[in-house]
Amino acid sequence: MTLLLAAALALGALAPAGEPVAYVNGEPITREELDRAGGLSEILFTLYQSFPAFVQSLLLTEEGKAFLARYERDVLERLILRRIQLQEARRRGLAPDEGEVARRTEETLRRICTYYGLTEAEFAARLELEGTSLEEYRDAVARDHRENLLLALLKAALRAEISITDEEVRDYYEADPGRFVDEDGNPLPLAEVYGRIADLLRQEKEDAHWEAWLARARQEAEVVILP
Repeated sequence: MTLLLAAALALGALAPAGEPVAYVNGEPITREELDRAGGLSEILFTLYQSFPAFVQSLLLTEEGKAFLARYERDVLERLILRRIQLQEARRRGLAPDEGEVARRTEETLRRICTYYGLTEAEFAARLELEGTSLEEYRDAVARDHRENLLLALLKAALRAEISITDEEVRDYYEADPGRFVDEDGNPLPLAEVYGRIADLLRQEKEDAHWEAWLARARQEAEVVILP
């Protein structure tokens, strides 16, 4: 019982699921979202089956508690970045194809039922035992797919802002023509490798543009992390 109580305290399980743990531009991230993203309860439960002493050290020592707190903080930071991206996508008026959301949602449910050898009705019955309904579960799966598609649209929109010039391709080639040779070691003319160089430069610039935007957006966002 002491271990279970310590686990509850360490994981924030005694706090209401809907209680905010942070605000991003005024929009809350809840304890439930953090717990779901971190999966800490499941991680510790699994570890406890084989390594109970290790889990007790994590839960009952200051060092262990600090480690768990750092893990949760890292998970929260990922949620903050995700929320910033979703907010930007919506600000730009981006919206995923709801038909694709529905298709992916039903495919996910089919895969789950197949994996566990259950019919949809049997899966729904198990969900009821856990205190949720199939429709609530379907809505949660759809939400995740919708957000992932929205994030992909944002990344595509940001990467579309990048352009590659002929001069950039030529400069890259002339900096070291020996990087592009045929099977006999002879340098290939620029015309034959232009596309390869352009693709390489575009990927580099798109990645740099994305990372720079994300860092700037995080810095400019109004983020409040609650104690």
